[in-house]
Amino acid sequence: MRFITERELRDLFASGVPEQYQTPAGCRLTPAARQYLMDLRLYRHPSERPLRPGPSGGRKPEHMTNLNAHEMVCKTHPRIHFRGKLDTLESEILVLQTSCPEEWRSPLHDALTLTRSVLAAEVREIPLSPWTLQGMSPEEIHRCSHHPEEFGFPGHILPSPEHGLLAAQLNRLRALTRETELAAVQAFWDGQKVTREDLVLALNRLSSYFYVLQLRAARH
Repeated sequence: MRFITERELRDLFASGVPEQYQTPAGCRLTPAARQYLMDLRLYRHPSERPLRPGPSGGRKPEHMTNLNAHEMVCKTHPRIHFRGKLDTLESEILVLQTSCPEEWRSPLHDALTLTRSVLAAEVREIPLSPWTLQGMSPEEIHRCSHHPEEFGFPGHILPSPEHGLLAAQLNRLRALTRETELAAVQAFWDGQKVTREDLVLALNRLSSYFYVLQLRAARH
């Protein structure tokens, strides 16, 4: 019997967390892999009740998907739209990681890790754990993006072809992150306040982080 590890699952979900996961026949999960699936709400113990069936006799309609372990919603639901934006952002970071110079892969890895952490916290409906980007706190990132001259940069810049391809690609990630942040606000706005300020703040600072990286790239 083959055991599926957490590392194998992480590699399998590298391009995005699926709506459901079925352990292959003849395989078992390691304890760490089982916990990983539980964290993503993709593991259901045999004793648990199944998800609420859809209107077609228990078969999930194609326009429906799992919001959490116990609720199905239409794919137009704001939180599902938000997850799609996170998926797109994650895929774009991965694309740039495959083509960027070696020294840029670590800064992009930090951005990828935070993006995946935001997705996991949203899916699991838990608070986002404390985070940094290249050792910078959320406050430091905010300060650097607003006052770049205090961090050794000449000042603010506007995107320009003269800055090179990498700077343009980082600017694209900044813009995609802003779109994702807006999707988060739409998903968690209750009419008076945002109920997941931790996710919105993380994405706001992530867009600022990409701007800081853009400043670095333009300086080279």
